[in-house]
Amino acid sequence: MIKSRTFRWICLFAIFLALIAISETGAADNIFVSPGESIQEAVDNALPGDTIFVKPGEYNESVQINQDNLTIISYSKNPHNTVITGANRESNVFKVIASNVTISGFSVTDSKCGIYLNGAKNCIINNNIVSGNSIGICLSKSENNTLSNNIVSSNADCGIKFFTSSGNEIYSNYFNNTNNAKDDNINTWNLTSGNCWSDYTGKDENGDGVGDNIYAVNRRAKSMDHRPLMNFTPEFPVMPEAIFTSNVTVGYAPLTVEFTDVSENASSLSWSLGNLETSNSSDFLHTFANEGNYTVILNVTNENGSDSTDVTINVLKAPDPSVPVLPEAKFGANVTVGYVPLTVQFFDFSKNADSLSWSFGDGKKSCCPYPIHTFCCPGNYTVSLKAKNDNSSSSACVVIQVLKPTNQSSTLDSVNLEDTEDTVNLEKSKDPGLSRKSESNGTKEFLNKESLESVENFVLSFTGTRQLAEVGPSVEHEILRLMDSVKNFADDSLSRRDVKIFLCV
Repeated sequence: MIKSRTFRWICLFAIFLALIAISETGAADNIFVSPGESIQEAVDNALPGDTIFVKPGEYNESVQINQDNLTIISYSKNPHNTVITGANRESNVFKVIASNVTISGFSVTDSKCGIYLNGAKNCIINNNIVSGNSIGICLSKSENNTLSNNIVSSNADCGIKFFTSSGNEIYSNYFNNTNNAKDDNINTWNLTSGNCWSDYTGKDENGDGVGDNIYAVNRRAKSMDHRPLMNFTPEFPVMPEAIFTSNVTVGYAPLTVEFTDVSENASSLSWSLGNLETSNSSDFLHTFANEGNYTVILNVTNENGSDSTDVTINVLKAPDPSVPVLPEAKFGANVTVGYVPLTVQFFDFSKNADSLSWSFGDGKKSCCPYPIHTFCCPGNYTVSLKAKNDNSSSSACVVIQVLKPTNQSSTLDSVNLEDTEDTVNLEKSKDPGLSRKSESNGTKEFLNKESLESVENFVLSFTGTRQLAEVGPSVEHEILRLMDSVKNFADDSLSRRDVKIFLCV
């Protein structure tokens, strides 16, 4: 009995140890790397079977992989937006010294060797762009690896190079380098298709897209591409893109939000609504009953992968109905000081307002949220905004300072005395007043600058957007007054001359 019990405990202990071993290995895990983080650190922390997803961005490092059974793949599966450059020109971007490793979906550039397999077996290298390195892809003492659908171009020494490596399959790649390939052993260069070679000189008489002549990588080693491609179209996988809209993102509880899925290339979707609720509908309404911040996530998938996006819905505490919600008037302006004519853009930032009313201090008003107003006369104008709702009103104001122009002489051109014999030169006169002796009575009368400046100010005061019909009578009055002044000091011929006033409206 004692032996039987001891044996039973031994068996249970053995089972317990086995369970511990299973739990330690665990299921395969997904590890995500974002720009600014280290791919090498993710590799070092990974366990066999794990997949490392690298988010779109630019990375500068050299990654050494010595763990078997790892998958390192760009999250987007698009090599154009996930770029890895070597730590320096004497380093390798990826150095693989393990087996059953997959590297897919990267742009690999600026290094000694873009992807280097050293003693590696059963690895998959596909869907990469390997360019701008000394050697694009290099295999040393590596066997039974598969390289497909890669673009290998503009590598200075060689596109792909093999050292004592055999049994590898290389097909459906594009090579465009000074030296495309060097192979000292027997490898397979075509399966269902061969590769596209920039230096292939053969023809395609039957038009099937495959060259009629073989491409010799190394005739002595019998490394031949028997189905060289005339053209190459990379077959990068189409990934789903999660996109959705929500009609509101903030409001008082209970808050009802309408969500609409507008994702691309997705075959399935699922929503997480931030409160343990889920949905699989494309378009739906959801009511958040309680206040709080809810992160709504949309996940979409297709046969190539998945994508997700999210938005935060801010649900505010419902206001106490016994406490009225009061408006708060608030606004801004792009300028508050400037020369006439001064055009100002105003911006409404009011809260809890059902209606707006602007007063610009010059008799003009507006109810637009973002009015543009021109001040035509110099002066200080108090601009006020009144915001109203059913409970109350609120006001805010600012002073706009409109200055006179600094160059007052520019508007003297508004008076044009055309007779050159009797023209009064206002600019060259050094006297405080301008004089002319009357031939009819021999008396001397004065036309002062002040009398012309009154006309000048009058012209300036109406520069802007006022209609000519509004200011016409005033213009006529000023012209008549100026004519009377001219007649008092000039002879009959001068009094008959035209006096022109230019009005900008």
